[in-house]
Amino acid sequence: GEDVGDDTRRKNFENTMCRLLELSVIPIINENDSISTAEIEIGDNDTLGAIVATAIDADLLIILSDIDGLYTADPHQNANAQLLHTVEKIDESIEAMIGGVGSKLGTGGMATKIKAAKIVTKQGIDMVIANGDTPSYLYDIVDGKNIGTRFIGEK
Repeated sequence: GEDVGDDTRRKNFENTMCRLLELSVIPIINENDSISTAEIEIGDNDTLGAIVATAIDADLLIILSDIDGLYTADPHQNANAQLLHTVEKIDESIEAMIGGVGSKLGTGGMATKIKAAKIVTKQGIDMVIANGDTPSYLYDIVDGKNIGTRFIGEK
């Protein structure tokens, strides 16, 4: 939105986030902010997460979802769908798995997750999509275990 597009507002946001993290505060940011009367125009929380991750120069963005990660096909419709544990590069074959990034038919909102992965990996940040049903997975992901799908940041 216009807040992160404006240099002064973006810097203020970056400083606020960094200070909160220094104070061991975990900021919770949601696009559907009920205290704002102006609609945020980013479009989804996956993209918002990617913008926050790049603003604070994060090492890793974790997106928890209702699906275990990126599959070779829709696992709800194809019993042979395989979970991809690592994606080195987001290319046409990855986008084809979700029916194109612009598709609203991506499983579990996968199109917006791939969009977020593109944003952060271009900045050298890894991103993991994992199932949020098991909160302890967060520890495993941070420890580098093979949970969900890890998109490798460009170096």
